[in-house]
Amino acid sequence: MDFDLSAAQQDVKERAAEFADREVDPHAAQRDREDRFPTEIFEKLAGPGFMGLCVPEEYGGGGTDFLSYVLLIEEISRADAGVGVTLAVHTSAGTLPILNHGTEEQKTRWVPDLASGAKIGCFALTEPEAGSDAAAIQTRAEKVSGGYRISGHKQWVTNGRVAGTMILFARAPEGITAFVVGMDAEGISFGKHAEKMGVVSATTDDVLLEDVFVTEEDRLGEEGKGLGIALGTLAGGRIGIAAQALGIAEAALRYAGRYAIERTTFGKPIAEHQAVAFKLADMQTKLEAARLLTYKAAWTKDQGLRHVEIGARAKLYASTVANEVAYEAVQILGGQGYMKDHPVERHYRDARVTEIYEGTSEIQRLVVSEGIIRDLGARDAPAAQGVEPEIPA
Repeated sequence: MDFDLSAAQQDVKERAAEFADREVDPHAAQRDREDRFPTEIFEKLAGPGFMGLCVPEEYGGGGTDFLSYVLLIEEISRADAGVGVTLAVHTSAGTLPILNHGTEEQKTRWVPDLASGAKIGCFALTEPEAGSDAAAIQTRAEKVSGGYRISGHKQWVTNGRVAGTMILFARAPEGITAFVVGMDAEGISFGKHAEKMGVVSATTDDVLLEDVFVTEEDRLGEEGKGLGIALGTLAGGRIGIAAQALGIAEAALRYAGRYAIERTTFGKPIAEHQAVAFKLADMQTKLEAARLLTYKAAWTKDQGLRHVEIGARAKLYASTVANEVAYEAVQILGGQGYMKDHPVERHYRDARVTEIYEGTSEIQRLVVSEGIIRDLGARDAPAAQGVEPEIPA
């Protein structure tokens, strides 16, 4: 059993950390205050190949494994979780579905621009009346000559206003179907821009579709098979969100640790007071456990093995740890931690959403418990309401 990163993976981690410290971290607090999407950062991310790190080289990507991508998301999120989730959605939800389910023509036409950063990808599944219950979407794809006419309302689309392409899910005659749509298509407009508690530098928007024409060639996979594509995409995407949670927790731990060493009370650094020292010990222990689980989930995906349940466990635990570590970081700083002068206040807000998007913690528990039931051989037991259907690894 080898827990060491390969030389290539270590190189990605080091380059990502250096980029995060140089380009992402310095103005993170300002972006948070201004609710500003950092276009300039994503132009720079393209330079070292970070916009398509795990995309095969034949489609313009870096050709790395999924674990390397997880390392990238962790380091970028340590500096700014909003930038981290933008990159994660672009890659795992906006690009990989085309590679996993698209035709060769679709891969050749869409993926190189995404891998190079010329375009940003987004993923439009959630609707005002369909969140965790993805099967309840109401966006309609009417079959017409040469393709489909799609109308509906998508909510909380990360990257919506800045995206060049969208993985779109709609209800076609044969059932929920996936499409690849250029964001310049006639009939696409934007509704509410979400004003969020955290990850503020990531833009989150409502996307409105009014009689948008999509050709037959831009359907992703078979008609009626879109729900499986959506859930399979989320199964991998959850590992990326677990990595984002690791980055948030790492940032909070580092800052709280440095503060505890420098801050003195009763004649010594507060890090030497047992009440604080034990907090730091618990924070680091939980973080390392979450990191191992997340890296194992990424490794499992790289091996081509089923990663639905392990990805859910990683996302469930890493998001819990991010919230706990950020909470304790604020507590260690006391009144200072409650002030926007210190980044732990931002980390605390950023951590909260990791238990909500890409499937709430409650949904992760349903996925994990369904796997337990299956593995214990209770195949005939009634499925719990809301448990995701079986999907490919």
